[in-house]
Amino acid sequence: MEVITFFTIFAPDMMRRLLTIIFVLVAVMSTAQQLRFHQLTVKDGLPHNSIITLAQDAKGGVWVATHSGLLCYDGRKFWPLPFNELPDKRVDRINRADDGTMWVQCFEHHKQVSRYDTLTHHFVTYSIDELPDSVRQQAVQPLNRTFADSRSSRVWTIEKRQLWQTDTLRPNSQFAYTGKMAMDAGLKDETFYSLLLDHQGILWVGSANNGLFFADTHINHYRRLVCQPNPLVRATFTDSKGTLWIAIGDQELLTLPKKAEYTTHINYPMTDSVEGRRVRAIVEDSKGRLWLGTRDGLYMKSSSVADFCCIPMIKGAMVSVFCFYLDKKECLWVGTDRGIFRLTFDKQQPQSELVDSTLTNIGKIVADENRLWIATENGLYCRENNKITEWYQKAAHAIVIDTRGQLWVGTDDGLMRITEQGMQPVSTDADGHIVKNLICWRDFLWCSHEQGLCCVNIYTGQSTILNTEHNEYLDGSASIDSQTGTLYFGGTLGIDCLQADSLDVTLRSHVPQLWLEEVKQTLSPQLEESAPTTGYYWLLAALIAVGGGITAYYLLKKPKTPISEVEEMPSEPKPDSMFIQKARAITEAHMGDADFTAEQMAQEMAMSRSKLFLLMKKETGKAVMEFVRDIRLDYAAQQLAAGVPVANITMACGFSDPSSFRRSFVRKFGINPSQYREKMRQV
Repeated sequence: MEVITFFTIFAPDMMRRLLTIIFVLVAVMSTAQQLRFHQLTVKDGLPHNSIITLAQDAKGGVWVATHSGLLCYDGRKFWPLPFNELPDKRVDRINRADDGTMWVQCFEHHKQVSRYDTLTHHFVTYSIDELPDSVRQQAVQPLNRTFADSRSSRVWTIEKRQLWQTDTLRPNSQFAYTGKMAMDAGLKDETFYSLLLDHQGILWVGSANNGLFFADTHINHYRRLVCQPNPLVRATFTDSKGTLWIAIGDQELLTLPKKAEYTTHINYPMTDSVEGRRVRAIVEDSKGRLWLGTRDGLYMKSSSVADFCCIPMIKGAMVSVFCFYLDKKECLWVGTDRGIFRLTFDKQQPQSELVDSTLTNIGKIVADENRLWIATENGLYCRENNKITEWYQKAAHAIVIDTRGQLWVGTDDGLMRITEQGMQPVSTDADGHIVKNLICWRDFLWCSHEQGLCCVNIYTGQSTILNTEHNEYLDGSASIDSQTGTLYFGGTLGIDCLQADSLDVTLRSHVPQLWLEEVKQTLSPQLEESAPTTGYYWLLAALIAVGGGITAYYLLKKPKTPISEVEEMPSEPKPDSMFIQKARAITEAHMGDADFTAEQMAQEMAMSRSKLFLLMKKETGKAVMEFVRDIRLDYAAQQLAAGVPVANITMACGFSDPSSFRRSFVRKFGINPSQYREKMRQV
C-alpha cells in the first residue's frame, strides 16, 4: 500500500505553536469490498478443472499445475509444458529462482526437483542432495498461500481451502469469499488450493473443481484518504498543476502536490469569528488565482504570492461563502448567506457587486446559456434577465449541466432533471436518498448521497451502485481532476478517490446505438432531399401494388367472423410474458427487503445486468428498480385498502423510512397514503 504522510508546520504565532501538533493522514487504498473474478476452464484450454498450484515466470507467464498436466498461460491461451519428462504429471510446487529459472516438484517425489531449460524447452531432474545449498534454497521453497498487495493494504490468503481477504490497516474488515459474496464476485467454487498475485496486479485463484479464476486488483477500485485525528473533509479541489487542496475539520487547509507523498499545511488570515476558518469552497480562475470561500469571508491568492489575502464583500460585515461559479466571461459568481455576489476585475483588483440579496444560503450555482441556476436549502431558482423564478420549492443540494446540455438536480427525494415542463424525477439507485453532490464526466453522472455513491448513464438512464465503504458525504465536498478523470468525494470518514473511467462496460452498451440514432435523425432531411428520381417511384409503386394484391387475396380467402360473435368476445388483457412473471415473482419474494438491488434481480434471473435492463425497458418501458417500486406500491395500496397501519406497510414493502414511502406513493397515485385509505373507505 502507498502510505501518504501529511505534516503540518508551525506558524510563527505563539498561540499557533501551542495549539498545532504534527499529525499524520494515512491514505488507505481499498477496493470496493470485493473483487470481480473471471473464469478459465477446460473450455479455454485447461486439461483439468482442478488446479493444484500456480507461479509466474520471468516473462510474466502464469504456470498452472493441474491433475492432468502442467501448462503456461500467456494471457491469450494455454501452452502445454513437457510434463511427461517429470517424475509425475501431478506437480504440487513451482518456484522461480532469482535468475528466473523455474523449478518444479511432483507428488511423492519430494527428494527430487526438476529445472526447466529455456534453451532446449525440456525438464532436467536432479536429486535435492546433489544441489548446492544456494540453489536448493531457491529451488525448494515453502508453499506460498498468502500474498500482500504492494499498492494497498490488502492481503489475500488461502486458509482451510477458503479464499480470505484482509486489510492490515483495518483488522475488522476480514472476510471469506463464500456464499453470496462468492457468487457476487463471480466465483463458482468455494474450495481453493492455490493462490498467486502476479506482477501486473492480477490475483489468480486455483479452485478444486471449477478451473482457474482471476481478478484485476487495481481496476474498479477506489482510494480512501483517511485523515487523523480529524477525518472530516469539507471541501476538495484540484488546481491546474494537479495539486489536490483539502479542507479538513474547521481550520486546516492542506495541499497534496501531484505525485507527492507529503502534504503542506497552508496558512491564510485568521479571524475572531465563532466559525473559525472553515473552508466551504475552492476554485481557480484562468489567471491562476486561487479563491477560498470560508464561513468568515472570501480569500484570494495569486500565483506569484505565497499568502492569501482577504477580499471584502460587504464593508463592516462578515459574509459566509458557500460556493463559486466561474463563467465564460471570467466573472466569478459567489454564493453566500447574504445573497449572490459577482466579482469583476479592474486593473487586477477585484470589485465585488451584490447581484441579488433575496436568496440566501446558496449551495450551488451553474449557468445555462443566459440563465443562472441557483440551488439553495429552500428551493431551486432560475435567474434570467435579472428576474428570479422559482422552479422547486424543496431543498436543492446540487445542480450540474451534463455534456448534452441537460440540467440535473440533487434533492432530498433523489435525482431530478430540469425540462421545459418543470422538474422531472429520474428513477435511479439514488431514489429516496438525499443527493448531496453531482459530477458529470463524459457520458456519466456521479451522485453522492448519505448512504453511498451511484453512477448514471446520461444517455440511457441506467444506474449502478458503487460499492464503496460507507462514508457520510458532505454538501459541496466533491470535485474532479479533469486531467486524470479522478473524482474526489469528501465526507466524515475522509476522501473517497475514484477513477471515472473504470466503469462497468455494460453501462456504455447503449451509448453508441443512441448516438447512431441521433445521427440518423440528423441526416434524415438530407436523405429526403437526395431521394430517388421518378423512375424509382414507378418501381416502388409497382411493388406496393403487387404486395397489396397478394394481401387482399388472402384477406378475402380467410373466413369472416360474424359481427355478433365479435361483439360478444370479451376483451382479455394481454398476459404477462415469462420474463415479467419471473421478475414479478422475484420482486414479491423480496417485498420487504430494503437492500434489494437490480444486481440481485439479475443474478436470480440468471442473466447479466445489461440484459436485464434491456428486457425490462423493452417489456415495460421502466427501469428495473422503477418496476420493483411500482409492484411494492401496488401491494401497499392493497394493504391500505385492507386497513393495515402505514408503519407496518412501510417495512413490509421494503421502504427504508415512512417519508420515502410517502413520497413514492404520492408520485404514483397523486395522493398520500392516508388520503388513499379514506378514499377506499368511501368506495
